[in-house]
Amino acid sequence: MKQGLNNQGIQYQAVHLSTPETTAFTINAYRGTNTTPIQTFSIDNLNPAVWNLANGDNNITLVDNNNTGIVLTNSGLRFEAPMVKNSM
Repeated sequence: MKQGLNNQGIQYQAVHLSTPETTAFTINAYRGTNTTPIQTFSIDNLNPAVWNLANGDNNITLVDNNNTGIVLTNSGLRFEAPMVKNSM
């Protein structure tokens, strides 16, 4: 995404993660196409998570002028919850 004016409009960014699940589970956050998580969360229905991101054009959620209009592999966020196998 891109703001009309660099660092002018959107300053405070956060990702809020919640679930109705009563059993806690892990969520991994990845930046772009990276295969190593940059943040890990454990959430359940009583314990949501909030992740505060860098302000403005952080080149993760909002790109700056230099990165506008090009394909980026280090921008954007991906969230994954690893599969847990049942021992039944």
